[in-house]
Order: sequence, then C-alpha cells, then structure tokens
Amino acid sequence: MLFASIHVPDFPVQAALGKESQSKPVALLDGPDALLKVSACNGPARNAGITIGMTKLQAEACTEVQLRKRAQEDEDVAQSALLRCAYSFSPRVEATRPGTLILDMSGSERLLGDAKTIAFSIQGRAAEFGFFVNVGMASNPDAAMCAARGFHTVTVVPPGKESCCLGDLPLETLEPAPEILETLEAWGIYDFKSLASLPTVQLTQRLGQNGLHLQRLAQGKVQRELVPAPLPARFCESAELEEAVELLEPLAFVLNRLLEKVTARLRHASLATDHIELELALEVHAERDVHASRIISPPEQHQRTLKLPVPTQDAKVLLKLLHLDLVAHPPSSPVASIHIEAFPAPVRVTQMGLFQPLAPEPARLEVTLARLRALVGERDGMGTSRVGFPNLMDSHRPDSFTVEQLASKHCDTTPALCPLLAFQVFRPALPARVEVNGEGVPVWMGFARRRMRIMEASGPWRREGSWWESAEIWGREEWDVYSHGNGEAFLCRLFRDLQSSQWFIEGMYD
Repeated sequence: MLFASIHVPDFPVQAALGKESQSKPVALLDGPDALLKVSACNGPARNAGITIGMTKLQAEACTEVQLRKRAQEDEDVAQSALLRCAYSFSPRVEATRPGTLILDMSGSERLLGDAKTIAFSIQGRAAEFGFFVNVGMASNPDAAMCAARGFHTVTVVPPGKESCCLGDLPLETLEPAPEILETLEAWGIYDFKSLASLPTVQLTQRLGQNGLHLQRLAQGKVQRELVPAPLPARFCESAELEEAVELLEPLAFVLNRLLEKVTARLRHASLATDHIELELALEVHAERDVHASRIISPPEQHQRTLKLPVPTQDAKVLLKLLHLDLVAHPPSSPVASIHIEAFPAPVRVTQMGLFQPLAPEPARLEVTLARLRALVGERDGMGTSRVGFPNLMDSHRPDSFTVEQLASKHCDTTPALCPLLAFQVFRPALPARVEVNGEGVPVWMGFARRRMRIMEASGPWRREGSWWESAEIWGREEWDVYSHGNGEAFLCRLFRDLQSSQWFIEGMYD
C-alpha cells in the first residue's frame, strides 16, 4: 500500500494570491465589517508581526503587510484546481479538508517510479497550478497526511517506521479537541513520540476513544479506506482582458490558451467534449456613437454554441471551428472578457475494418463543413441549411428534403441490382412551351429558344398534396418525353402545374 498526501500551507492566502508571488506578506481579514480580524496569513506576514486573531487596526500597524478581504470564491476555485492536480496522478482522491488531499498511489510505482520520485512529480505538478505544497508518502493515509502537514517539501515515511519518523511532530498537527490538547499539555505531552509511549489502557480510561485514536495516529497505525472526492462537474475557463479586443486574430490567441487548458483538464479526466459554449462580455459605450440618432442599448453579451457530431480532445480543431463561427457571427462591440465551458462526453474510439474504405476524420470533416458554411452561408432564402447531409421528408411532394448537420449519418452503400438512369434536376425548373393534341398528350415543346417535336411521351402521372392547407396546396401532372431536333436528343421530364396550368421542365435523364 502506498498513499500520498498534498498539503498547501496557508491555503487561504495561496488561494487569494493565485498566480501572484507567494513571497509577499499578505494577511486575510474576515468577519463583520465593524469587527474585521486576521483569519489567515503567510510566513512573511508572520515574520512581520502578524498573528491570527489580530484586529484590522492592529494589523494596519504593520505597514509592509498587505491586507485583503477573505473570499470564499477564491478558495473554492483553488480547491477545484488542487483536485484536478491530484486526479492527474490517481483516480482515488480524498479531500480531507480545504488545502489537504490524500491520494491512493498503490500500484503506481511501475508507471511513475519509486515513492520519492512520485512525491517530487506531484510537487512539480502542483507548482504548475500555482501552489507551493508539502508532499508526504507513507503506507497508510493518515501517516502520509501528518507527514505533509508537519514537514516541509517532500517526506517519505518507510513502512514500519511511522512512529520513529513522526515522533518529533507537535501535537497541534493532529488537531485534537481543545480540552484534550490542554489535558495532554498538562501531563507534559507535547509531541507524537511522548503520546505514542503512554500506556494504552490508562490513556483510554482518562480520554476515552478519542484519546486512543490520537495515540494510534501518533504511532502511524491507523488503517482506513479513503472517501473519494467527486470530479469537478464543470470544465470552465475565463479570462479578463486588460484592454478590449476588436480584432479576431488577438481574440483567437486568447481563445487558444483557454481551449488548451480546458482540453488538458478533459484529457486528465479521460473525457472529451462535443459541446462548447462561448460567452463574450462586450464593452458597450452606446452614448459615444455620434452618428446614432437615438441611443439603443446593444447586447452586453455575445454567446455562441458549438456542437460536434463526435467528441474530441483536440484544441486546434475547436479553435478553428470557433474562429470560423466568429467570422460568420462577429461580436457587435469590443470584447472585454471571455468565458468558455466544455461539456464532458465519453471518448469515442472507432476501429476500422480491414477491408473497409477509409473515411475522413470526423474533426477534419467538421472543419471542412464549417468552412463551407462560412463561404456560402448557413441557410438559403427558404430557411434550409446549405451545408450538410440531405434527408428525405415523409412527403410525396417532389424535391421535399431537409439538410441535416450530423456528420454521422448512415449511408446505404449496397450496390443496385439493376442499372438506373441518373436524373439531373433543374433548380428552379425551366419554364417551357408545350403543345398537346386532342387527347392531351404533349407533341411539341419549346424552351431556351428551341422548338422540338416530341417523339414519345409516357404519362401522365398526377400527384397532389397539402389539400387540407389552402396556402400550401399543390398539384402537378408529369410526363416523361423523348424529343429530337437540330441533331440533339433529349429525354426529360415535363410537368404541368395544376394551379397555374403552366408547363416546366423538371430535369433531364443522363
């Protein structure tokens, strides 16, 4: 068994500083505005004379110490980042308290190295997240936690040597109840070694089960199961820009950095995303527009949603798709801040068949479709999507179809059992002049300054629909005709609109 513990000294202060230098003296104030007191401080602030419980007036006497108001939001964000760091090493992580985590590293030696190597890897990874941490390694979780809380940097406790290695730690490391700590100090017990050497029966008689548990912790003999902490439910990244950005190129630079962070977090959690939501906070100054006849409050948020047919972890693909979407739908004002949220989805793994033809990668196909949408537009005048995959509608009306955006549409590749004629459809249909005989059969047709005799005609086929809706009613009479004239032969389809009695050429057979 091997366990690692991560402890962030002065966690509230490190959470408040974030990416700032941890060497500056900082003290955090908490409580009502009229009774603000120092609730946390770092080492440089303690060296300057700050102590926990000082009033704001007393703390202001130390002019070199920076005073800040404690914010729970900063600590929540820092705890989530610390959990992400821990989950990149182990799937079993316990959040014992804010700033202290325990990791089950059993079986990871073959992959990550010995205990000391693992500890330094965890410390380096935490530094990338902006934390200065202590790491303890031991054969049981509580011994590892005590080592991380009591010693600086990296400590490895060999199996069976817990009592010896932890003996010099003060009792405050165990965080006993105040009355128990007072009693032990009255007995002259100040460290783990003294507590571990007390008679067990007499200690239990005087302090009960709590005293016995403290002694077993001091001896490093407590074995228990970890209570795993849940993974962060949301994968979000935000950026506040110092100056508002108007051009898409510098905006794409910031988007790239945020997407790389989000996809890195998804990879550490063995997840991907097929749904991205982008929210841009705009810098709006409508009153400065001297050309506006009246002040109309523009939207202060520009939101875009990107949905993919297949989950991906590629930040470059997501950046290209967002860039093309912003080119087609640019924000109306300069961008002041950016917020990106990726919705997790399981990673999709596809195994191709040995004799199956290669298909384009879904990510590249989606980028190509996005480029086509940016080039020709998303929808036509009828509201139909211009780019996608055609899908027939449940209707007998000719040319009735929709265009879907799903790239995973199934296509039937079964070969036809008999040869079929290809039909080239004219959109819109070509107006034609048609002469019929006494039986209503077409005998002459003319279009595009041509007049040809119809040699053979097959029909008519009548179709109609939407008779229950007066505005959408339609009906037509179709003929397949063969004509010949001026050395040219045509096999085409004619139809007569029953509403207007006009003739059209719908298309030609190849």
